[in-house]
Amino acid sequence: MPSQPTSSNQDERKSVKLRRLFLREDTAKTISTELQKEKYKFIVMKMTFDQGLEAIENIKKIIRDDEYHSIIEIRNLKLDTDSEEFIRLYNRSFITAPDPYRSLTYEDVTLFNEESTFVAKLYGRLVGFIFLTIEPLIKFDKEIGHQGVIAGIGVDPRYRRRKIAFSLAVRAAEYFIQNSVDELICEVFEENEVSINFIRSFGFQPTGEFYL
Repeated sequence: MPSQPTSSNQDERKSVKLRRLFLREDTAKTISTELQKEKYKFIVMKMTFDQGLEAIENIKKIIRDDEYHSIIEIRNLKLDTDSEEFIRLYNRSFITAPDPYRSLTYEDVTLFNEESTFVAKLYGRLVGFIFLTIEPLIKFDKEIGHQGVIAGIGVDPRYRRRKIAFSLAVRAAEYFIQNSVDELICEVFEENEVSINFIRSFGFQPTGEFYL
């Protein structure tokens, strides 16, 4: 099993920095550990890239005959034309979720990398998104490869149960293949049981935790 990144490496990861920027402060709850006092606990879930490929093949079979599959468009985020609609989508996706994120602003949206952020379009509107990062894979304090990180995924509540998240996951796999990652990782807020179960369905397994 790959080793858990050290705390210093964890703090420097792009996905963690992005999460920290979007955390809300108004209803923060504080929990204590022997080493730190932090607010929110995230579960780190991992799988090897080979396991990920096998999972994606299974997902492709699931969505192949779905009635929405042929009309869902998955493409890169385009900040010059998508920003306003993307902000609404992001905020709508998290408004019913327990995740500790504040509303996205126009200034925030510029932090999303167009190359590694993908949106799902259905009936002419944005209905889902996934944003990814590529991080160093650290083992025994040495960089031995790259991790593909699912840094966030969301679907408009009005368009759920249409396999949109599955289609986004397939596009994420293609991106990770293009970037030759060795391991897949997803970080999920501990209270978001729906997301945890969804990620588990792909084959991800909990391997650790971190706090923000």
